Amino acid sequence: MRVPNVNIAVIFLTIILLSQNLSAEPIFPAGKYSDLDEMMARHERQFYNINALPFGLALDAYPIDDDAKAKIELFLAQDASEDFEAVTGSHPYEIINRYDEYGDLGFFGGVALVGNAFKYMTLKREGADEAELTLARERLLRAADSWHIFYQITGGNGIVARGICRHVSDAGEPPYPDPKSEFDIKPLKDENGDPFPARKDNGTWRDDNSDGVLPENEWIWVDSCSKDQLVGQIFGMVALYEAMNGDPDIDQSLVERLRDDARGVAAMLMEERDITQYDLMIGEGMYDLIIMDADTRPTFHHDLNPYSIEKVYLGIGSEKFNLFNLIMSTGITKALFHITGDADIEEYHYKELLAVRDFLGKIEHALDEDTPAFDYIYMGNKTNFDDPDMSAVALWMAIYLENDPEILQVLHGFLEDGWWNRADEIHTAKLCKQPLWHSIYMSLTDRGVSEELIDESAALLSAFKLGPYWNPYVENCDAAEIEAKQCIAIDGVTVLNINYCENEAEGKCMATEALDPSIRPPSNFDARSNPFNVNGGGGNLLNPGGDLIAAYWLARYMTANQAGTANVSPNVRNHMPVGGWPDNPDGDSEDESDGDTEGSADGDDEITTDGDGTESPSDGDVTVTDGDETTSDGDTEDGDSISEDESDSSGCNSSSAPLSGIILLMLAVPALCFRRRIN
Repeated sequence: MRVPNVNIAVIFLTIILLSQNLSAEPIFPAGKYSDLDEMMARHERQFYNINALPFGLALDAYPIDDDAKAKIELFLAQDASEDFEAVTGSHPYEIINRYDEYGDLGFFGGVALVGNAFKYMTLKREGADEAELTLARERLLRAADSWHIFYQITGGNGIVARGICRHVSDAGEPPYPDPKSEFDIKPLKDENGDPFPARKDNGTWRDDNSDGVLPENEWIWVDSCSKDQLVGQIFGMVALYEAMNGDPDIDQSLVERLRDDARGVAAMLMEERDITQYDLMIGEGMYDLIIMDADTRPTFHHDLNPYSIEKVYLGIGSEKFNLFNLIMSTGITKALFHITGDADIEEYHYKELLAVRDFLGKIEHALDEDTPAFDYIYMGNKTNFDDPDMSAVALWMAIYLENDPEILQVLHGFLEDGWWNRADEIHTAKLCKQPLWHSIYMSLTDRGVSEELIDESAALLSAFKLGPYWNPYVENCDAAEIEAKQCIAIDGVTVLNINYCENEAEGKCMATEALDPSIRPPSNFDARSNPFNVNGGGGNLLNPGGDLIAAYWLARYMTANQAGTANVSPNVRNHMPVGGWPDNPDGDSEDESDGDTEGSADGDDEITTDGDGTESPSDGDVTVTDGDETTSDGDTEDGDSISEDESDSSGCNSSSAPLSGIILLMLAVPALCFRRRIN
């Protein structure tokens, strides 16, 4: 084997970076914020026993009356029992008038599922009590079964539901409080076999279309999956994969089921379609990255292709492009490859999108002064907070699941300067006081996580009025104060200065700074609500707060890294360089990726971990792990961080390596195999 030249300075820098990360702790170490731990435990008791009770996913819940609310308060005031009926004398279905938010379940449920999955992984890593771990696993698997419904109920073939509803109760339970009769369910086709309704909308209720795969008369669904719902669904799929893959206590056929669902979605997105055959599209030509529906039409908000600007399609090869769609499609296709390891998806993501269509170059130069990018992720006071929220999720999937240093350099650059701290943007993520965004950023950044930011994030979460999370109307500024452009908030201390009003008469006005959660209007999904609004909320609603659970458990699981290292999935996959494998003189590819993860190398020298946590050399790429179990397909069960100086597209990475690994790394440095993307 040819030994590459290695810069000695790089060797010692690598050693220093590894050494610095040896003592890295989780962002929120267990017990460090004990009051927050207690509050989140209480909130989860609400979430799992009321909001997620119907089928394991995040739903809004509406109590019948004040007595019902009192029973919820009673249940959450104690921590001795998870049995709502035993504590209150009523089953939740008897005190909940209705459940709702099925139509946003793809995104809301997907983010909440991240909390579910990362809680399970954190408890397992920390050696939690077996009863607690078993309960977390049962909740995870129940949610996984429901998540699979999204891809079955439509009829399959990669078509995804926008939302789902199980409208029956389990045996022995009271009737489900939101019966099927209350929904306006329409057929997919009219009497002539044409799609129905004639004009595509943003979500129509449909009967089960699984052709007998699902139990009869049990599930219904909402169609027209939008790109925000899809990115949330794939986020949830990744979380399930991370938690279940290689776990000896989980049936691995469930992982294969997940891979099959992901392959279907990828095939649907990769297919090129002639857009002239569809209504609501302006332009002509063959385009991929279109979300399709079971009625054979694209969904209403279907476009993930960067050449589309909300259904207006630019010409193929146009200099102009939609930056938001570019970020979304990059994260989604990367995640689908991560879950499946499928070679076709790998080539599509790394060769077609990142190289041929120059997604990577477009992201790298997206913020240049002369950029042709059409960018609406941030728009000052006109910012739609859905957009930076969806961008956060897509960036998390694109970065956390990646190990190629050149790709990461570009993506980290956009994370920092394009999303987290956008220059001259008053609503950039860093200033929005959104716990989920803080946790996503801290889990991805390679610039170091400061104690100040960690404390700020814990304080933000602690400031929410959880356990129970009611939805009262909050009026910080009355009409006279809005007219005066200043008011004292409900805490009697905070001065709010108003700089913009969407509707002054209705009190829909924004402060110059994001409101602290202690005075902020509540929301059923805070991370996509406007944190600058001075007034809002209202209604007899028990908010699920799934994004807050996700923020908490991401911070409990992810490592608070020093500058130069970043968290990486323990299941990170080896892959081809950007642009594909270079050809050798015989015309065959020099090397081919089989989609395996780190540890399943292809013929160079490897450092693997023995059961006692020490490393021993073997034949394969250099991989340093942290002593956690390696599964049969090469996936490591746990692993926290990676230094970009140690990572390459073949899976060479560090996961908080022990000292013995550092010493062996010094001996094995000649085997480092940095593969570079083709320019």
